Amino acid sequence: MVVDKKESQVLDQAIGQWLQEGVVDEATAQRLRNGYTVREDNAGVLSVYAFIAAVSCGLLAFGALVMDEKWIELLRRQFGFSELIVGLCFLVLTLALVYMSRRRRQRHPEAVAANEALSVTVVMSLAVALAYLGRSVGYMGGNYAPVLFIAAVCYGGLAVLLRGYLLWITALLCLCGWWGAQTYSWSAGSAYFLGMNYALNMTLFGALVWLLSLLLKHAGSLRIFFRPTYICGLLMFLTAAWTLSIFGNNGSFESWLAMRQGRLWYWALLFTALLGGLLWYAIRSKDNTLRDICLLFLLLNIYTRYFEYFWDHTNKGLFFAILALSFWWVGKKAEQWRRKQNSNGNPDLQHNL
Repeated sequence: MVVDKKESQVLDQAIGQWLQEGVVDEATAQRLRNGYTVREDNAGVLSVYAFIAAVSCGLLAFGALVMDEKWIELLRRQFGFSELIVGLCFLVLTLALVYMSRRRRQRHPEAVAANEALSVTVVMSLAVALAYLGRSVGYMGGNYAPVLFIAAVCYGGLAVLLRGYLLWITALLCLCGWWGAQTYSWSAGSAYFLGMNYALNMTLFGALVWLLSLLLKHAGSLRIFFRPTYICGLLMFLTAAWTLSIFGNNGSFESWLAMRQGRLWYWALLFTALLGGLLWYAIRSKDNTLRDICLLFLLLNIYTRYFEYFWDHTNKGLFFAILALSFWWVGKKAEQWRRKQNSNGNPDLQHNL
């Protein structure tokens, strides 16, 4: 059932009152809350799009001004600043932005989109600070792993402090980069770590992040980060597994080119079986997030296998016609599911109300 924002507030208050009076238990209350969704009004949608545009422009500005480094290097040479001084200046700026962000979140906790947009500045400022601090020590002989690990800890700590999803996701990405750099260091620059190439190595890392996200359900104040960790871990796992299905456990691009693609069929079969098993579990457990992501990667897997085995032997127009029909079918099914959910609603909710 779809309700507007005011109606959802009334329903939330009623369910909370029933829970306090013992009319319903926690499980029933949760089912009632899941039985309706809040209709987005035009102003809310417009505000979200406006903040997305603001974040996008901020990232572009960051890329043009900071990643280019020309103006920072110009100021550094003009005033004789060392890389350590530049890093410390941006670190102070980061602390000031964290203070501003915390105050804003305390004053306007309902402005989620605006608060997350402000987190972008914290992410960028801290990234510049750590980059210049790392350069000041020569990245410890070219080893980027310690800096990436420190970045992951810093972003994770700020995410907990500010309760910011963007900061938490950035921490997970830094942790992923740290694992890749650290295993490269542990293997002394070899293409394999414990017999695993990077695709297999990152597949196991993504699976670990995804499975560990389940612990956040029972982690008290960290419970709010369960969903972004679950989604990021799942995407890391399936993206790396998809790459593994293409390249196998080859240690170099040259060795992969020298191998016939048909010899790697078992990696593609394992990935397809994995997606099928996860999709079956998602449908049985009614995990819509897992279901949708698995369907996306299942389509990607089908098209990948086509390019591998049939691209040279099939008419290109026919291929793109099949591609268009498949996307049309997915869109049609998604629309049918949405209409069915909106029309049927939740029987428990309708009965109790």
